[in-house]
Amino acid sequence: MKYTKKDQQGENEIRASPKDYSIVIYNPNDVASFPFGYHDSMIANIDDVEYTIARILQFHPEATTNAKTPLTKEQKLKWKEIPAYRERHVDLVIAGGGLSGCAAAISAARRGLDVALVEPTHMVGGQATAAGVSAFDLTFFYDRLLHDYGLWGELVRKIQDIYDFELMRPVNVGHYRNTSIMPNVVAVERALSEMLEASGANVLRNTKIEGVIRTGRRISGLHTNAGVIIATQTIDATEDGALLALGGIPHRISNGNSDGVEEKNITSPKRAIQDITYTAVIRMYPDGVPDALRVTVKPENYEKYVLTFRKVYPPAGELDKHIQKVGPTGFAGYRAAPDIASTNMQTGSQYHQVTRTCLNYYNDMTTNAYFLTDSEFREKFEASAKLKTISLIYYLQNELGIPWSVVTDEGFADGPKLPLNPHVPDCYKNIEQHMPLIPYIRESRRIIGLSTLTGKTISRPKKRSEAKWMTDSVAVGTYHPDLHGGRTNAHLESSLLESEADKPKGWVEGPFPIPAGALIPVRIDGFIAAEKNISCSRIAAGAIRLHPTVVAIGEAAGVLASLAICNRVEPREVPIAAVQAELACGGALVSQLEVEGATRSDQNFAEVTLSVARNRVPWSVVRPHNNAEPVIKTELGAAAEQGKWTYNYCRNWLEAIKK
Repeated sequence: MKYTKKDQQGENEIRASPKDYSIVIYNPNDVASFPFGYHDSMIANIDDVEYTIARILQFHPEATTNAKTPLTKEQKLKWKEIPAYRERHVDLVIAGGGLSGCAAAISAARRGLDVALVEPTHMVGGQATAAGVSAFDLTFFYDRLLHDYGLWGELVRKIQDIYDFELMRPVNVGHYRNTSIMPNVVAVERALSEMLEASGANVLRNTKIEGVIRTGRRISGLHTNAGVIIATQTIDATEDGALLALGGIPHRISNGNSDGVEEKNITSPKRAIQDITYTAVIRMYPDGVPDALRVTVKPENYEKYVLTFRKVYPPAGELDKHIQKVGPTGFAGYRAAPDIASTNMQTGSQYHQVTRTCLNYYNDMTTNAYFLTDSEFREKFEASAKLKTISLIYYLQNELGIPWSVVTDEGFADGPKLPLNPHVPDCYKNIEQHMPLIPYIRESRRIIGLSTLTGKTISRPKKRSEAKWMTDSVAVGTYHPDLHGGRTNAHLESSLLESEADKPKGWVEGPFPIPAGALIPVRIDGFIAAEKNISCSRIAAGAIRLHPTVVAIGEAAGVLASLAICNRVEPREVPIAAVQAELACGGALVSQLEVEGATRSDQNFAEVTLSVARNRVPWSVVRPHNNAEPVIKTELGAAAEQGKWTYNYCRNWLEAIKK
């Protein structure tokens, strides 16, 4: 049993547990309320600004975890499921069970739709699970904007509950700061699975997508190895925009485009797209690495890779100049995860105590558009990417002499088929079977949509400022356009009037709008884009791929599909105000920032944020003197009235869902 209580000022919800004698509960605004004395590990220094997050529990230094795994029997049974072969008829079919696909499925199923979510691997969660990147990439300064609203906020709270009240251990273990959220793969997968089951969505795991059903300009479902799925609307939430090719849907690829059949105008040297990474979740084995998990044979190209490894994974006592951490284990804090095989209770600032991490640091692989279009090239390239990461494990074990190797308890080897690549030599199979199921893909095929997100539309004047607001926004991103590869003018899209000038030289983050039209293709019916394949430029693609952003995109896609299906129209015919109104009703934040005095728990939250998002009332951004998170200030009474007017305008569209 868990409960909540209000702090002394009644502003922040502080979560506690029946065993709160082992947890430090404190009011960040009142040092005296901290029962064991204030200490620096509560504070993350961001540009020398003291910044606290009250939602993260601080455990007493002598607290202990029960050290059990978050993995459940129900999860393991789901992972083995092979759907029966039959024809299925649903309202909505979603290709890809990544973060965006899960959000779209939950969003639509909660609104009463019959939803089928098709996932080729045994895990839902995509980049956060099957790709091994369970360390959440966040813009830390925007804690409330990200975590208090929408399905992302629900997911984070559900994950925190697993660690706070079940495992009784920190989840803020990485990024060298105590404000990080870095769960295990199995915890993220479990939380998403439980949310999907509660929503009523039908999840078809271990199901290969073989084709798209298309008649004229209309998409009406999928061909899979579990049978045909006929649907009123189809969402592409794959990691690589697979349906765009299978369905002959016009899209952008590299710095050119495709009419759905033939590629055109790709002038980028070597057809560049962003790098991929084949990660690995590894841990320290205090009694020595088991023989089966030792890498004793140098992988192909090791001598080339090791030159970089020696610089960024230095030996004991030497400094990695990039992250300013001392070897040999300074790297581990970057993508750390709770070590569910031990009782380790470290937090992010205690990076020297990390005993489990994800290798996602200087093992990127430069690739090109053939990775998205040529299945044989892709299979061989993924093998090379795996071998680069296995080379890194070889380096850690044999050159640095530290007892680290792949974990065996995150679920990668627990599906009906081991994730083995025929181009990886047999001597590495014991390692490979415990590596993630898919690579971390940063750039996808991208639809040509009614609106296109570009470097100019997401441009923020300076760090922690806001991009120009657009009243057709259905999701908010916050990340810097972090392009991993293909950054020069020769690689960018001149057809979108983009150049290197549109990519900031320094790190620039802050809220930017994602328009509804970016999810809707220009000339195709029955189809919505989500995940990384929305209509955007290569520069914008570097900013939308983050965990919270793709969840927000998926939630919007699910609402858009629900309104289109229930009103028997195409997505392009749905009023954007209706999408925004339905999102706000579900607890999503449709304004650029949190509105002061109208948080999610307030009575007029939906009306106020809707009117602000639609620019129905004057509003301004207020930046507190202490450099805390900015908020929007508006006259709440007028905003509520204007929001009600917009709801009345959309009433028939919204009531169709209820019916």
